[in-house]
Amino acid sequence: MKITSFNKVQLIISSVLMLIFLAGNFNQAFSSNVFQDKQSKKEAVKTTKTETQTKLKDSEKLVCVVTGEEADPELKMEYKGETYYFCCKKCMKKFKDNPEKYIKSKS
Repeated sequence: MKITSFNKVQLIISSVLMLIFLAGNFNQAFSSNVFQDKQSKKEAVKTTKTETQTKLKDSEKLVCVVTGEEADPELKMEYKGETYYFCCKKCMKKFKDNPEKYIKSKS
């Protein structure tokens, strides 16, 4: 099969259009919520751990300093003048055994 200059031009144009199409799809996927959701969840857990664990408004939820999950308002402990909340007694024990580990993870 002979490749003419017209076929070469068609091939180049097709290749460029395909690259533009793929780059656009990659950019859209990269900036979509699929990639941002994972990062947002990590930041949300980190942010909730860095906030002071004080009693929140009724519409807001308390966050366990160990897991980042919703905390039980009854499971709380004061340490160095701050109140920390926990989702379960197991987390409360982990914190009690090594509070600095979880306080350092807050920063």
